[in-house]
Amino acid sequence: MQDDHRTAVGTPRRIEPRHLLAMGLIVGISALTLAAAMTAGPSEATVNRKDDVSAAALMTPPPLDGAASFGGPRAFLYGGSEYLPEPARRRAAPDETITPAAAPAGPQEREVALTVMPGDTLGQILDRSAVSRQEAHEAISALKKVFDPRRLTPGQDVSLVVVADPDGTVTLSRLQVEAEPGRRSIVSRGDDGSFSADEEHDPITTETHAFSGVINSSLFAAGEASGMSAGALQQLIRLFSYDVDFQRDIQKGDSFEVMVDRRTLPDGTTVGDGEIDYAALTLSGVTLRLYRFEDRQGFVDYYNEKGMSVRKALLRTPVDGARISSGFGLRNHPVLGFSKMHKGVDFATPVGTPVYAAGDGVVEKAGPWSSYGNYLRIRHTGTYSTAYGHLSGYARGIHAGSRVRQGQVVAYSGNTGRTTGPHLHYEVLVDSRQVNPLKIKMPSGRTLKGEDLRLFGKLRTGMDRDFAQLSGHSKVAAAAAESATR
Repeated sequence: MQDDHRTAVGTPRRIEPRHLLAMGLIVGISALTLAAAMTAGPSEATVNRKDDVSAAALMTPPPLDGAASFGGPRAFLYGGSEYLPEPARRRAAPDETITPAAAPAGPQEREVALTVMPGDTLGQILDRSAVSRQEAHEAISALKKVFDPRRLTPGQDVSLVVVADPDGTVTLSRLQVEAEPGRRSIVSRGDDGSFSADEEHDPITTETHAFSGVINSSLFAAGEASGMSAGALQQLIRLFSYDVDFQRDIQKGDSFEVMVDRRTLPDGTTVGDGEIDYAALTLSGVTLRLYRFEDRQGFVDYYNEKGMSVRKALLRTPVDGARISSGFGLRNHPVLGFSKMHKGVDFATPVGTPVYAAGDGVVEKAGPWSSYGNYLRIRHTGTYSTAYGHLSGYARGIHAGSRVRQGQVVAYSGNTGRTTGPHLHYEVLVDSRQVNPLKIKMPSGRTLKGEDLRLFGKLRTGMDRDFAQLSGHSKVAAAAAESATR
C-alpha cells in the first residue's frame, strides 16, 4: 500500500530510451531543414523582386569599382570593417583587374645626403655609397684643388648625386662638401667623364660688434658671457701677452673692451670674426688700450695710445691660457728630491697644446736633449734666445736652420724627458744665460712718427667714438669701479 501511495503522490515517471531517440531525430531533421533553407539561392518567387534583399546578400556585399564612401548612413554594417556600397555605384565586372605600374627602366639618378661621423674619411664615405675606388680617387684628386680632404671633421655635411644602372653599377655624378658655413666645395663630372672642382659662396655680411664685461672668475668666462667667440678671445690674449701675465695680473673686478668685425650669413649664422680693431684691459684701475693701424707702407700692427707698437722682441707667454705651475728660481726638485735652481717657467698644458715662437729668429736646435726631452732653441738676436722643453713634437718644417716668425706655431707641449706631468718648460736666455721671462724688460717695438702718427691719432679718435656708440655703456673703468665698490 505504501508503495502504491508513493507512486501516486510524486515519484517521477521514467522516460524510456526509445522516446529520447525519437526526440533527437526530430531535432536533427529540423536543424538540417533550416540550414538548407538558409544556404539555398533565392526562389523563383523572389528573383525578380527588387524590394527583397536576402540575409546572405546582406552578409556578403558585392564588390565595388572604387574606394568606399564612409559618409552616408549605409556606410557601415554592425560597426565592423565591412561596408555596403552606395546604391548608385557600378559593380565591377568579373574580368576587371588592376594592372600594376611598370618598373622604371634605364639608369636612375638619386641624391644621397650624409653627415661625417668620427673616424670617417671621404674615401670611406664614397665606398659605403657603392662608388668604385677608381672614381672615388679621381673625384678626391679633383676636390683637393679647392678643399683639403684631410680637413674633413665630424658633423660636416656631404652630399652625393649618383646614377644607378639596372645592373647595379653606381656612377658618381656630383660630390659636395660643406667646407664651412656659407662655403661649399663641389666636384662635378663633365661630358667627357672627367671631374672638375669649384666652390659656391653664400653672401656674407660684415658688421662691427662691441663687447665688454667685468671679470669675476676668468677672462675666458667673462668674454664668453659677453658674446665673444673663442677665436676673438684668443686674439685678445695674444695681443696683451707681451705686457700682461694672465695668471697673476688678472684680478676679480678687472674689465675688458673689444671691438671686432663679425661675419654672418643671410640666415644669421656666424661665419667667424675678423681681426680685433680695438681692445682694452683695465687691470687694478690701470687701463691698457690697443688699436689696429695700417701705416702708409701697408704694414699692419697694434699700437698703444702713444703710437708705440705692442710687439716686443719676445713673448712672455708662448702658449695660450696656460697656468704657471712652477716659477723661476730655487726650488725643491719634484723628481730629484733636493733643492735645485729652476732656470725657466713651467706652464701646465695638456699634451699637444700649440707652442708659439716668442720672436722672429732662427732655430738653433730641434731634437732630444738631456733631461729636457724633446727640446727647441731659437736665436732671435745676438743677445736674446728662447728655449722650449718637454715637447711632444715639432711643427712641420721646424728643424735646425729654419727661420720662424713671432707667434708662429713651432712645436707642441708634451711630457718627455724628466717630468712629473705634461707641461711646457720655457726659458729666455740673455747672452746664453737664463733669466726670468716674467721680469725681464723686453725691448719695445716700432714707434709711429710724423704723418703716420697723425693718421693714427685720427683713427684712434674714431675708434673710441665707434665703440662708445656700439656698446651703449659707460666707460669700462667707471663700470669696474662701481662693481668694485659693491
